[in-house]
Amino acid sequence: MFPFSIFTVTLLVVIAAGSLSTISNHPHWLIRAWDFPHVQLAVITVVAAGAYFLAARFHDSSTILNWTVGLLTVLILGWLAYGITPYTPLVSPQTKLAETFDDDRRLCVVISNVELENTQHDLWMKTIADADPDLAIVLEVDDRWMNAIEPFRKRYSHQIAFPQDNWYGMLLLSKFPIVQSEIRFRVTDDVPSIDAEVEMPSGERIRVLAVHPRPPEPIRDNDSAARDAELILYGRDLEAEHRPALIGGDLNDVAWSSTSRLFLRLSGMLDPRRGRGFFNSFNAKHWWMRFPLDHVFHSRHFTLRRIERLGWVGSDHFPMLLDLQCEPARKTEQEPLERRETDKEEAAELTSRV
Repeated sequence: MFPFSIFTVTLLVVIAAGSLSTISNHPHWLIRAWDFPHVQLAVITVVAAGAYFLAARFHDSSTILNWTVGLLTVLILGWLAYGITPYTPLVSPQTKLAETFDDDRRLCVVISNVELENTQHDLWMKTIADADPDLAIVLEVDDRWMNAIEPFRKRYSHQIAFPQDNWYGMLLLSKFPIVQSEIRFRVTDDVPSIDAEVEMPSGERIRVLAVHPRPPEPIRDNDSAARDAELILYGRDLEAEHRPALIGGDLNDVAWSSTSRLFLRLSGMLDPRRGRGFFNSFNAKHWWMRFPLDHVFHSRHFTLRRIERLGWVGSDHFPMLLDLQCEPARKTEQEPLERRETDKEEAAELTSRV
């Protein structure tokens, strides 16, 4: 029993230390990586603690160890629940449902990271064509992908393309007129974003931002500074935006991270996942290690008709579909996250790192 007890306590201490380390907001990938697997860590914690207390019923165990395991378990599960509970049906949805449908005010959006190396072009085209979005934000496109999906691209009269072979190519497809647009490089000169204004059939003009910031990861020893700064810069932009607006893409961040929450507080945008579910979009190839990385956040002008994770398209990301309706009259029914006095200071710190 003693070796198993030490193993359990050590495991729980590591999980507790790693999970709580994210409070520091340090950009190192080793710390930011703990933002992602909240559900997985909760499962591991429950299994480890359950196995420990089951074994303790049949073997002599130390009272001190029992209390240590119990307290660590409560601490870990409490902290993890703080992050993920808003993305369960235990809380009220942040984005209200559309009560009546008006197709002139409808905006159906699909976000899809195709994965640069993916060769399942036909499967991708069929999946997205079946969804038939008004707006598609397509990420990791290079010249090969642009040529392969040309039959699909012909369905859209309005396009903005910036293909690249560095995993940060980008394509915006729209059935609606793109009134104005700009390809921007907010943080680094090889990671673009698209800033566009789209006119809906109702005549309303909406701001559409397509983003794909660089992730924190160990292979290239990238920290989260560039990702965090790009999100916060757009959060500041959207804070002063009075038009209907949405921002979408592979944010390489989970919805419950401190950076994502700060972005939502600064911008006043809404997250349609809140109160509905995780809708894990990555990794499509590993069912046991999936996180919600592909997002569409929107202003209070919009209500929700439908949210759906689409089927596998050969990529390591599932496409995400968000079917919105522009209803400015219902703005007051939808509450953004409450701002904190420290938000401006935190934002300044994150943007100063790049």
